[in-house]
Amino acid sequence: LFPPLGLRPTNKYRAREFVREELQALQAAKEAGASEPTRIGWYAPVPFGPLEVDLPARNQPPGYRKPSSERADVNDDVTHWLGTDTTGRDVLTRMLYGTRLAISVGFVAVSIYISIGIVVGALAGYFGGWTDIFISRTIEVVLLFPAFFLILTLVAMLGQSIFIVMFVIGLTGWPTIARLIRGEVLKQRAIDYTAAARSLGASHARIIFRHILPNAISPALVSAPFGVASAIVTEAGLSLLGFGVRPPAPSWGSILQLAHGNYQYWWLIVVPSVAMFFTVTVFNLVGSGLRDAMDPKLRV
Repeated sequence: LFPPLGLRPTNKYRAREFVREELQALQAAKEAGASEPTRIGWYAPVPFGPLEVDLPARNQPPGYRKPSSERADVNDDVTHWLGTDTTGRDVLTRMLYGTRLAISVGFVAVSIYISIGIVVGALAGYFGGWTDIFISRTIEVVLLFPAFFLILTLVAMLGQSIFIVMFVIGLTGWPTIARLIRGEVLKQRAIDYTAAARSLGASHARIIFRHILPNAISPALVSAPFGVASAIVTEAGLSLLGFGVRPPAPSWGSILQLAHGNYQYWWLIVVPSVAMFFTVTVFNLVGSGLRDAMDPKLRV
């Protein structure tokens, strides 16, 4: 699958030589009549496509390898390390592509609602008065609705799309960030440097974004890894219920969905569940580390 360790480049000059030599070898192999997958397979991250169906190999356990009588050619002898699903698609390949999708959803959704929450919370905390009252009541109204069921409703109305899932998760997550930022901005607004900046003629925007937010943004940064973990679980739950990405796109939740009613195919349950467990655990540990680093008083 990969070239020997000795052939891997260690600097940009060797990298150029490595690529040139491999392209020359590929051209020579083509001229000699060798099959291209023998060479191109080195660069493929996985040996199968995420949508590649192989019905004779469906529902096979981890470690399955086609018997010689069923192989289409000499290159059709790759092992399904995590087994196959109900249509013969390689679970390892779909898990890797599903990981890319899950991480993308987590980071994009968190970026959306952190951006909204920071701006809204800063406005509420800085201006106070009716602005604070209106924003605070809006936050309370949004928090009254169960977030997951609100996401289900919006996705059902807007349709199945990975971009809609990102947008909806981002749209429903900002109130918590806004509350955190509002509290920090209220603290920073009472410090003398804010009054000094105002007396020097600084605009509201400059005071908020140049002076207050850099000192008040740490709670949002700490909550970001926890938000990524939550978004990953939410996306998997939506895909499990059929409201996530449109099939046959690979997703951890869609792999779990295939195991519904087919509990004898245990690898379709264990593999995505373990992946979600470790991914969520890692992001939670990162969040705890950021919290301890930014506020040593919280260390236990």
